[in-house]
Amino acid sequence: MSVGLFGLFIVWVIDGDLKSKIKAFCNNKTALLISSIYLITVLGLIHTSNFEFALDDLRRKLPLFFIPFFVAGFSPVTKKEFHALLHLYILGVLLATFWSLFVYLGGLGESIIDTRELSRFNSHIRFGLEIAFAIFISLYLLFTAKNNKEKLFWLFISAWFISSFVLFSLFSGLVVFAISSFCLLISLNLQAKNVFLKHVSINIFMLLIAGSVYFFKNTLSEFNHCRIEKTIEEIPFTSLKNNYRIDQNSKASTLRENGYLVDKNIADKEFSDAWNNKSTLKYEALDLKGNEIKFTLRRFITSKGLRKDKAAIDSLSATEIEAIENGVSNYKYLELGYFQARIFKILWEYQSYKEGRSINGHSVLMRWEYWKTAIEIITENMFFGVGTGDVQDAFNAQYDISESTLEKKYRLRTHNQFLAYGVSLGSLGILSFLFLLFYPVIKLNYYKNNIYFAFLSIMILSMLTEDMLEVHAGINFFAFFNALFLLKSKDNISHDNI
Repeated sequence: MSVGLFGLFIVWVIDGDLKSKIKAFCNNKTALLISSIYLITVLGLIHTSNFEFALDDLRRKLPLFFIPFFVAGFSPVTKKEFHALLHLYILGVLLATFWSLFVYLGGLGESIIDTRELSRFNSHIRFGLEIAFAIFISLYLLFTAKNNKEKLFWLFISAWFISSFVLFSLFSGLVVFAISSFCLLISLNLQAKNVFLKHVSINIFMLLIAGSVYFFKNTLSEFNHCRIEKTIEEIPFTSLKNNYRIDQNSKASTLRENGYLVDKNIADKEFSDAWNNKSTLKYEALDLKGNEIKFTLRRFITSKGLRKDKAAIDSLSATEIEAIENGVSNYKYLELGYFQARIFKILWEYQSYKEGRSINGHSVLMRWEYWKTAIEIITENMFFGVGTGDVQDAFNAQYDISESTLEKKYRLRTHNQFLAYGVSLGSLGILSFLFLLFYPVIKLNYYKNNIYFAFLSIMILSMLTEDMLEVHAGINFFAFFNALFLLKSKDNISHDNI
């Protein structure tokens, strides 16, 4: 990406007439507004103390200024050129998914433990967002196609991208796509003048809502069923006449899997010896996700309602043994679909947290800790924040003050772009960012442009759970398409749906 941006700068210089380009940028109010997102970060230098971090942040965020500056200085992009750019974007995302599929099928001979590792060029979260936007573009091209052959082609591309969410376990991307689709359907319904189109959009919206409610209701029902406390009859000896370890203190452990207590009915030596005879990953080693395999194994066996002994190990299938080695801690995760299992895990993590256990390593729950810490910092630095360069330092200090249970490796920053601006630049920073984000869209009526509306929905939703403008991939994705849409025509025709 850095090379690409440097290439654009070379083109800008070689093309000549630099004075006119700078003048065109300065006379373009929209370009000045959207590039000012970078300038509010520069203002944070006034009261920063960690200039090393600050300058690195400014370097990383430079595309927020440069891309609008670059686009505004050139002639308006024609509709044909704009479509060509959209086609190239889809081609890029398509090639990325094909490469992920190649790796998934064993093309590189790698052992993939977590399918999210199939995002090869950036994080699985941003890969999911890129696919979500590619779907909206593909659907637009589907509905505007001139013949059935083209329509069939774009239908296939859209279906493949949607399948990629499931195949590559892109949970966040699917959630953002689903919510953005709901928002777009509402927007379409409000804009539609044709009664038939209004009815179609309402029916699709209601169908999606009903499907989502049914899915979540079933998942929650299954989870609640698994929470019902169950017991296994406690007996003193295994079939091999070894003692079970029976905890006499009922408060020693409350951890349950599918209702059964994990730390009950364990014949330690028999259980560990049986596992060591079945697996190349030893009982005292780590599973392939980095957790203690003995703990993963105990949870898995407990989830099946079995005692922890040789008989239980002998009952495991080859698929179950491989799953335990890969860090799967409940047999139901093998039966549930990926997304249902993901929700199941989040619910389990929340329940575990309520019972007083650690949140370390649980991405959803750790975000609550990041947001809580960010709000505490903002409260202490209400108006101007801590400065552009002092964000991580402020977080480190606040974690110590609040005696956070997070391990050092998990003590990260906000994972919320709006709070990130609040920490670095205070309430004035948040308000400035919101103004610069939404004012050009409202002023130009660009919320009526359906493709841009989908893009902006994706960005806003991702900013709620990620520091999108703190990482290179997120910065360039936002800066490029935001500038391209808002500055693509000389008159910024808001009702031109591309």
